[in-house]
Amino acid sequence: MLDPVLAGAAALLLGLSTYRFFAGRHRGTSPALRYTCCFAWCFGAFLALMAGQTRAGIDHGTGLAGLSGMLADHLKMGSAGFLALTAVALRRPAADARSLRRRQAGTALAVLSATALFLLAGIAESGGRMAATGRFGPVALAGYDLVITGYVTCCLVTLLRQALYWTRQAGTAALRTALGLITLTNAVGLLWAAWGLDDVLGALRSGGQRTTEDPVSLTLGRLCAVLLLAGATTLLWARAARAARRWRTAYRDYRSLGPLWRALHAAFPQIALTAGRLPPADAELALYRRVIEIRDGLLILRRYRTAPEAPPTTDGAPAEAARIAAALHHARTGAATTPPPADPQPPHTGTIEAEARWLAQIARALRTLPPHATTAD
Repeated sequence: MLDPVLAGAAALLLGLSTYRFFAGRHRGTSPALRYTCCFAWCFGAFLALMAGQTRAGIDHGTGLAGLSGMLADHLKMGSAGFLALTAVALRRPAADARSLRRRQAGTALAVLSATALFLLAGIAESGGRMAATGRFGPVALAGYDLVITGYVTCCLVTLLRQALYWTRQAGTAALRTALGLITLTNAVGLLWAAWGLDDVLGALRSGGQRTTEDPVSLTLGRLCAVLLLAGATTLLWARAARAARRWRTAYRDYRSLGPLWRALHAAFPQIALTAGRLPPADAELALYRRVIEIRDGLLILRRYRTAPEAPPTTDGAPAEAARIAAALHHARTGAATTPPPADPQPPHTGTIEAEARWLAQIARALRTLPPHATTAD
C-alpha cells in the first residue's frame, strides 16, 4: 500500500532539487548547492522506496535477497554524507578542499564497509524477515547495522552543530524559522538513526531482522520528511507572504486615492494615461500610474490655485484638500485667480509609497468636504 506522506515528500524533494539545480546552472553551481541537491535526490529516492511495495519488487525482480534493504540503507548513508558535506562547504571560515576530501573518503569507506559486511552476512529472506545464514552472519549483520547507524549519527551531529550556529547568526525571522525547522529535523533524524540500534540488538539475538521499517522507524521517517519540507520551503512561503502584503498595501492605497483622482479626472480627463483599468494582479503598477495621474492633475490645477493673503494658519492634508477643492471650483467656473509663487512642499520622502500615503490623506480629507466643493455646480 502506498504511503501518501512519504510518496508526496519524495516527489516534492526530487522535483524541487532538480529544478533548483538546473535553474542555477547558467550562474554556476557552488559545491554547497551541488551537495544539497545530491542529498535531496538520495533522500527522495529513499523515501520513495519506503513509500510503497517497491522494495519487494526489486528483490523479486533481481533474485537477490535483501538488495532493496541494502539500497535503502545506502541511500540513507548517502543522504547523511551529503548533508555533512553541505555543512562543511558552508562553514565559516570556509572549509578547505582537504576537509571536503576527508568527508568524501569517509562516505566511500562507510559504503564499502557496509556492503562488505552485508555480503558476508549471507542474507536470506523468509516470511518478511531477513536471516543471516553465513558463518559469521549474525555478527556481520549486526556490524552492518552498526556501521550505518554510526555513520548517519556522526554526519547528523556535524550538521546539527553547524545548524545551531547558523540559527544564532540568522538575521531575519524567516531565516531563523527555516533554520529552526532544519535543526528540529536534524534532532528527529538523530532519534531515527539511534533507533537503528534495535536492529543491531535484533541481529545479535536472533540472527535476523525485519525486511520493512518497523512502526516507530516509519513514524520518525514521516516526521523527518514533513519537517524537512517545511524547513526547505519556509523562505519560499515567506517571500510569497511578503509579495501578498505588498499587493494588499498597494491595492489599499490605490483604492484610497480614488476620491482625489476622480475629482481631478472629472475636471481634466486628459490626465488618464491609458484607457481601461489594470487587472487586480497589477496593484503596484496601478498605484504607480494613479500617483502619476494625480501629480499631472495637480500640475494643471496649479494655475487655478489662489495665493493666500496671509500665511495659512493651518497646514496638513485637510488644509491642502480645501485648497484643491477651491482650485477645482475655480477651474469649473473659469474664475480668474492669482497663482501662488510656488506649491507647498508635500511632507513625504520622495518615494512612491510615501507620496501615495500623503495623497491618500488628502483624498480622505477631500471626501469629508461638502459635495458642492468638489463636484460640478
